[in-house]
Amino acid sequence: MVETLQRWLEALPLRLRPRGLRYQAASARAAAVLYGHRIFVLPTKQGLVFLGILLLMLLGAMNYSNNMAFVLTFWLGSITLVSLFHSYRNLAQLELRLAGAEPCFAGGHAAFHLLLHNPSARPRFDIELRSGDGTEALTSVDAQAQSRATLALPAPRRGRVGLGRITLASRYPLGLFRAWAYIDVEAETLVYPRPAHHAPPPHSGQGGGERRQSRDEAGSDDFHGLRGYQPGDSPRHIDWKALAREQGLVTKQFQRHQSPELWFDWADSHGADGETRLSQLCRWLLDADSQQQRYGLRLPGVTLAPGQGRHHLDQCLARLALFGEEA
Repeated sequence: MVETLQRWLEALPLRLRPRGLRYQAASARAAAVLYGHRIFVLPTKQGLVFLGILLLMLLGAMNYSNNMAFVLTFWLGSITLVSLFHSYRNLAQLELRLAGAEPCFAGGHAAFHLLLHNPSARPRFDIELRSGDGTEALTSVDAQAQSRATLALPAPRRGRVGLGRITLASRYPLGLFRAWAYIDVEAETLVYPRPAHHAPPPHSGQGGGERRQSRDEAGSDDFHGLRGYQPGDSPRHIDWKALAREQGLVTKQFQRHQSPELWFDWADSHGADGETRLSQLCRWLLDADSQQQRYGLRLPGVTLAPGQGRHHLDQCLARLALFGEEA
């Protein structure tokens, strides 16, 4: 019963808004400041129980005319009121800003980085950020400082994923009250197709019809260096010795001499549906990038000239992520 009452109280701001008017949540396209009219404060489940106990104590003090019971009841009541004020003040004037978003592969998590700035001389404690799907992050902000928080949203399918409305909340200091505010964050990032675990390489090249070698066959002549691990890298190219030395997860890079330019064409991919074919193309792109080869991409209505490097890879993966959405 207490949980039902708490849920009803938390939905009260939405129930009381005038019909036909939308709640004007702050927009974090630039920065959002939590002014007083955007913050709601209501008792938590524990707070409702505590208030019920105070009411029983007050009735008992009145029934027995016990002065000590009155003193204790009013003392606890004053602490409750001070707690309510501090719950509100813990969120007031906080500034929220979007710090960036990272793309991911389907089945992973898209990371949205947020900055909380505290312009006041009071530190803020136990600030909870929650997205619409229930993803949470917890942080505290020192006085006149800022703190970084990351919300990692699940991305089950390729395309675009947006952060949307988030909730900033706090139960500080005693957990008797919950203060919260809604903020609409206009941010989105791309979700690339999930790379195929094994995709036989196509016959590719410019005019020569050369067969592109697979990841485990090509680029194994000359050791070129190390780079950070990327999802989809072959386990045979991971530097396990570096991992054992606690140097992080890195991938060995190999380079062949006089590598031909590669073309990855939609027509060369195979599969029962379009998503399977996109997964194959994604695997070919990742393999070619790991071998530092020049490659181009051909999709229906889209052609990207051969290139190499991280920027070129991001462009190709973005085309795969948005395939079917672009006119």
